[in-house]
Amino acid sequence: MNVLSPIKKLLSGSFTQKYKSKSAYPDLDHLLHRVENEDNEALERELVDTLLKSKPVRESSKASSPTESGRPSRQHHFTSSEIPSIHVSELNPELLRNAIEGSGYLIVREFLNRKQSGIIRESIDNALNSRFEAYEIGCLEDADGPWYYPSPYFPEKHEAFSNLGKSKKYQRSGSFRVIDSPRGTSRVLSVYKQLNLPGLLESYFGEPAVIAVRKWVFRLVNPIKDGPTGVGGGWHQDGQFMGEGIQALNLWVALSECGQGTDAPGISLLPKRLNEILEYGTGGAKLNWVVGREVVEAQAKEAPIVSPHFQAGDALFFDHYSLHRSGKYAGQTKQRYALESWFYAGSAHADNAVIPCG
Repeated sequence: MNVLSPIKKLLSGSFTQKYKSKSAYPDLDHLLHRVENEDNEALERELVDTLLKSKPVRESSKASSPTESGRPSRQHHFTSSEIPSIHVSELNPELLRNAIEGSGYLIVREFLNRKQSGIIRESIDNALNSRFEAYEIGCLEDADGPWYYPSPYFPEKHEAFSNLGKSKKYQRSGSFRVIDSPRGTSRVLSVYKQLNLPGLLESYFGEPAVIAVRKWVFRLVNPIKDGPTGVGGGWHQDGQFMGEGIQALNLWVALSECGQGTDAPGISLLPKRLNEILEYGTGGAKLNWVVGREVVEAQAKEAPIVSPHFQAGDALFFDHYSLHRSGKYAGQTKQRYALESWFYAGSAHADNAVIPCG
């Protein structure tokens, strides 16, 4: 039985009703429908394997840029040094495109409803607990449960950059690739389908989108006793890891209250439209992939760092040029739940590992 329900408060002009797209993967749609309506763990694993074995369709040899999609664009004037915030009922591809091009960001309030947020948050707990238990009994590679299943079709190794942490042991917190959880995968894809997120992304990119499988991540972030209070920490731009010629968009969704004025870490941002990859590994950087303190300070003179306040279900869109880090500050006491989903234009993903979006 499908326990997820669509957002009911969207208005008539919302993207879920205006921007429909026809799926290029009807067999996957049918399989997801079966998973939603049948209590069958083998079918859930089959969904993951099928996604990983699929070859997303490349619509063209070169993707059109969002501004060249041939669609008229409403005139919304967003400027660098601000992070615009709208309600989900206002969201449409033109507004999203103009916000990303103008400011680099767009916050969408109540992107998920309370029930959807709760279901994905529960999925994070179940997935992390299942992996931890498999690790404790020494059967990580052979796990085949509904919440943790390392598919043999996953490209290269499963370990994510923050899975193990400083202890080098799996914990009940941290990061977890969504594709490693069959039930988590089906639940998140069901939410995408309810929102018609594939249609929004297709209109944004000018072609169907794909999911960056290595950067599709459940997150449960712990607070820290002592830590950075401004420009310290792991500042980075995801574009530096993605290769040349990509077109990318990130959807970061808070699943618990976090950020400025709360007890839980949020996400810290340079509120400035960037169009290039900044120098990294220098200027006081402690790691070779980090944008150093001196570089961040120079950028922040024009656009002071912010850590927006998010309620559960609020979303943040940004592209691969965004300079950001996890917003951990000393004195916070609560964990933060989030879902991070990176998407590429189907013909411009630089051969990164991808699966169909819908």
